[in-house]
Amino acid sequence: MIDCECKFGAYVPTVPQIYKDAANKDNNSTASSSSSPIEQMDHSINHQQQCSIGPNWTALKLLSVEKHNHDTSIFEFALKDSNTYLNLPITDHLLIRVQDANGEYHARPYTALEEHTKGRFKLMIKRYAEWGIPESKQKMENKYFLYAKTDHSYKPPGKVSNHVHSLKIGQTLEFQHDDICKGKIAYPFEESVTSITMIAVGVGVTPMIRILRALLEKNECLHVKKIRLLYGVRTVADILQRVLLDKWHNSYSSRFQVCYCIGSRWNNVTFHAKTDAKIGPPLPKNWESIPDDRKKLGWVDGQAVYQRAASDPSDEGHRLFICGLPQVYMNLCGKRTKELEVGSELHRLGYKDYQVVKF
Repeated sequence: MIDCECKFGAYVPTVPQIYKDAANKDNNSTASSSSSPIEQMDHSINHQQQCSIGPNWTALKLLSVEKHNHDTSIFEFALKDSNTYLNLPITDHLLIRVQDANGEYHARPYTALEEHTKGRFKLMIKRYAEWGIPESKQKMENKYFLYAKTDHSYKPPGKVSNHVHSLKIGQTLEFQHDDICKGKIAYPFEESVTSITMIAVGVGVTPMIRILRALLEKNECLHVKKIRLLYGVRTVADILQRVLLDKWHNSYSSRFQVCYCIGSRWNNVTFHAKTDAKIGPPLPKNWESIPDDRKKLGWVDGQAVYQRAASDPSDEGHRLFICGLPQVYMNLCGKRTKELEVGSELHRLGYKDYQVVKF
């Protein structure tokens, strides 16, 4: 749920100003976050539920940690009132704030995975490790920076995700649910919405799971006849909540189907002697474990949407929900905090701004 900018041909993550303002907001302050009208969420949306976490930063205790895969865990936190539910509106999210060693605050948005039990709720959080070489290091080690061997796609370690993963049972984390946490589409969905294509990458599948749980298990919004989830990950091992998604695919196949899009890193360049043998690159590890009716090689792109979406751009009742890494937004629809960008893949396919909902 952060943005990015293009630098030297690579996407560099940037944090929207609204989250920077929220991180430094004092609980005694009544001033709202400052941002441009386009950056700010649509506050006119009517949210029927009242989240039990309010606009003030609230420290909540960590109850348990469940390892989900190699870099993602599920964290359970206790609410202040043990007799209430979280009651987070279906399309909303929470803000988490942490303080680094220099005393600087950082805030990021996260969606609750589960809130079935009174007095507690769960978050699924991926740990983002440092990747690449920072430009500052290159500048120090090379006299002429422009001639240095530089990786401009350097990604720093996640300031919030790494902190959360370092927590011990009984320690606390600060949460907030303010105006900027309200989603860009109201739930229950209007009856004019008849089909939904969900595009999720990595842990961006979490808000989709919240929506799917309401639509499928609670059998709500029956006017939404067709739902497709295009879930992009780098490897089969990176698929989150696969057991649950496969269960829904099997149980509600007339309404919901998932397609796991396994990223392009399987197609690595290899050097070998010239041969007439037509042997392609190896398939992803454990590729055979995914049934044929729910897998595709390559990232979620315009072609995948064209081939596997729940409907097409001419369908006024078709909506596309998107959540993932910054470059996913940039490639498919433009910055998360902006309108559908002219020239983006979804725009070229014929989709209109009202059809695209960025989580």
